[in-house]
Amino acid sequence: MSKNKAGTGIESTEVNAAVKWFLLLAFVCTIAAVPLFQYIFEAPSLQKSLAAFSYQEQSFDLERLHAKHSGVGYGLAATRLINDKTIENARKFESNIEEDSWLLSALGPAVEKVLIGNLGAGSRDVYCGRDGWLFFRPTIDYLTGAPFLAPAVLKARRDVQPDPVKAIIDFKKQLARRGIELVVLPSPAKASIYPEYFSSRYDKPAAPLQNPSFPEFVRRLEAQGVRVLDPAPLLLQAKGKDDLFLKRDTHWTPSGSELVARQLAAYLQKNKLLQQLAPAPYTRVASSAENRGDLAAMLKTAADYGKQRVALHQVRQPDGAPWSASRDADILFLGDSYANIFSLDGMGWGTGSGLVEQLSFQLRRPVDAIVINDKGSFSTRQQLGKELKRGEDRLAGKKVVVYEFAARELALGDWKLVDLGVGRRAGAEKPAAALRAVDAAKEAPDGVQVEGIIEEITRPPRPGSTAYKDAVIAMHLKQVTSGGKPFPTGQIVVFAWGMRNDALTPATRYRRGERVSLKLRPWAQVEKKYGSYQRSELQNEATMLLDIFWLAQPDDGVAGAAAAAKPAATATTEAASPAPSLAAAVNRKLDDKGALPVPAGDAKALFLKRVAELNAAKEEGRAVAGVEGWLFSRQELNHIGKGEFWGDAAQNTSLAGKPDSRDPLAAIADFKQQLDRAGIELILVPVPAKAHVYPDKLVPGINAGQVGRWDSSHQQFLQLLGKAGIDCLDVTKLFLEARKSGSPPLFLQKDTHWSPIGIAAVARALKEKIASRPWYQGLEKQQFARNKESVQVAGDLGDGSGAASETVTVTRISPAPQPDRNSPIVLLGDSHTLIFHSGGDMHARDAGLLENLAAELGLRLDLVGVRGSGATPARVELARRKDNMAGKKLAIWCFTVREYTESQTGWRKVPVIRP
Repeated sequence: MSKNKAGTGIESTEVNAAVKWFLLLAFVCTIAAVPLFQYIFEAPSLQKSLAAFSYQEQSFDLERLHAKHSGVGYGLAATRLINDKTIENARKFESNIEEDSWLLSALGPAVEKVLIGNLGAGSRDVYCGRDGWLFFRPTIDYLTGAPFLAPAVLKARRDVQPDPVKAIIDFKKQLARRGIELVVLPSPAKASIYPEYFSSRYDKPAAPLQNPSFPEFVRRLEAQGVRVLDPAPLLLQAKGKDDLFLKRDTHWTPSGSELVARQLAAYLQKNKLLQQLAPAPYTRVASSAENRGDLAAMLKTAADYGKQRVALHQVRQPDGAPWSASRDADILFLGDSYANIFSLDGMGWGTGSGLVEQLSFQLRRPVDAIVINDKGSFSTRQQLGKELKRGEDRLAGKKVVVYEFAARELALGDWKLVDLGVGRRAGAEKPAAALRAVDAAKEAPDGVQVEGIIEEITRPPRPGSTAYKDAVIAMHLKQVTSGGKPFPTGQIVVFAWGMRNDALTPATRYRRGERVSLKLRPWAQVEKKYGSYQRSELQNEATMLLDIFWLAQPDDGVAGAAAAAKPAATATTEAASPAPSLAAAVNRKLDDKGALPVPAGDAKALFLKRVAELNAAKEEGRAVAGVEGWLFSRQELNHIGKGEFWGDAAQNTSLAGKPDSRDPLAAIADFKQQLDRAGIELILVPVPAKAHVYPDKLVPGINAGQVGRWDSSHQQFLQLLGKAGIDCLDVTKLFLEARKSGSPPLFLQKDTHWSPIGIAAVARALKEKIASRPWYQGLEKQQFARNKESVQVAGDLGDGSGAASETVTVTRISPAPQPDRNSPIVLLGDSHTLIFHSGGDMHARDAGLLENLAAELGLRLDLVGVRGSGATPARVELARRKDNMAGKKLAIWCFTVREYTESQTGWRKVPVIRP
């Protein structure tokens, strides 16, 4: 048909009235179905989303405006404020609808799976490349966007300071006035080096891809004397020899990071920017890590992507301790997540192996560092400026500052200018009472409780909108009180988690003008652990001079400052001084360990007396030093000294706040009854106190051969559980028998948890209990392989200095048996279910109780592991599933015995299985 005839045919087509109305009604019903469905089935979520339009801080903000303006000026200012808030709330409404929509949650993954798996599309923030590679959309926008230095582009970005040249030259001039050299290190985007995995049009690029303004950016800086080291050409040249970027992550591989570190070290040495020092003997230890990658995690189909394993080289200090930044170094490194990857535990790619560590290794000298995820254009310079304003001269003695940031920040970042002037020390003008209050807060082992009014609070990024799953927010508190009395400093800054694992935290519900009660720790106690996460800072520069605190978390893992300051002295005193009961034995010969032996009958009494002495001393700190470098949990010793802890005695021994949550026997029996009604079996695995298995490592004078069963209260409790029909694995008996047969340590020497040897022993014992179950015998089994590997463990009872590290051999299970929600067996409990499983501060991955038991049983297990407490929280997490444990045959409940008395949340009866 010709074009004219086709057009004529279309023009003359007739549709009868019935078809017209049918099509119209179908269209209207289709577009109305989604909101109607949400209104009917998602009323609570919709109500929450609509709540975004409630301007809760209106009166607070308008009062502040009234103090500054009057008359027409106030009216105009108020109109602008309300208009800005309405626009902001509209964005929140859209975000809430997206996050809480049941329809989107149900259909989103399926739709995304079709778009990604079948059509090769991506998501809002992630592009799918070739051969399974993923790319971060902002990096592609940087490469394909308009020249970032073009006048029109700079003008269009008027809501920020858009010019990186202006900011960096200002930075350079301020450093030069102090005789400090600046080296700029723009980290290239993955697509700059591997464009062929994004598009087939770039087969063999002759040069790294960059934004059109990048050459001009370098030219302008070098014309002003700024040193620019662009690692992109070197990476492009080396990419055929090794994988230099992670396939499904924004960042480079360890090989890429180490290559850049070598180039940077050579550049600094070639240009003689550092004074000659005697080379420090840093060493490296081989390790590995695996992860799916931050880009895969941003997709609803993340589980479809396999993990990528990388080889790491963890850097060690000359004394063998894990590498740490040194404030006395003459080189300061400012960096973002390209420096944090392989260094910051929360990024999931291992620790001790990042760009800064490798630079220190290559230079054979210490390096100082300020490294913060995200916003490399501003955040690290801002942090440096804040410290200087507070009188903490981070630039003192520095010769070189290396300024690393993601190249995409050149087009997308906020390049605010930062004043590097040094202020007076923050504590110089404080009265003595104020200084004492801050010191008391620093020494409080569990933090200090304060109340105050929120003057300003920042917000985290939208979950899933960045390549980082964790973020810290900041609060400015005024009218601060503690214990009903005014806190002498009056105002403080509080950092808190705003987002964890891509989910908003309860702290984000706080609003300006709200009075809050918070338990805080001094920021200095946790800065090394949390200071490198992306952070939303306060805008009021006056807050720079205020004392900073951290909203205390159960897993902060810090001891009181006073206790942490003198671990060596405590260890020496406690290990060297014989207990008073040995006074009559001074004429006996020392044994081969230099300790005074005691008769076998006296060993238990000596142990109990020493525990009583330690508890009566009420010293602060998490750890008590034993002999031969062993450390013990003070909390466990408190529990051991309490005797009976069930029934009526629980009201006096438990730390739980509510009387009905203090008796563990009642809660365990209730859980057992619920499981019985559902036809599910229960095995209880109470992990003994380390001191009950190794009392000879706590008390000088006790020999290993004298150790017996000294946990009489726990034996009585196990008997009561047996009478209630509760099956228990007596781990104390298991471990003591293993000791007699010459087993290696079943607990870590400087950590609260069991060792890989202890985990393997428990897994074998559980296999013996489970193997005879008919339902188990009928299951299809899977074969797993075991691989031995040495890892360095920094114990949680140490002071963080590296002295508490030890080397252990773990058994990695492969293929890694990931937790399986559909498994007939669920393992629930505290961090003993996570140690050597979760990685990071849990020491390793794929080598925990879950993996070892899976290998013994030949099948994958479900896991509900909760850090901090396996008593009530673990059962609460199980109840939140709302599935009545459907399909389960066995629950294995594992927790440390100190939870019987020391759990703050106690032993609540939780309706896990509802009628």
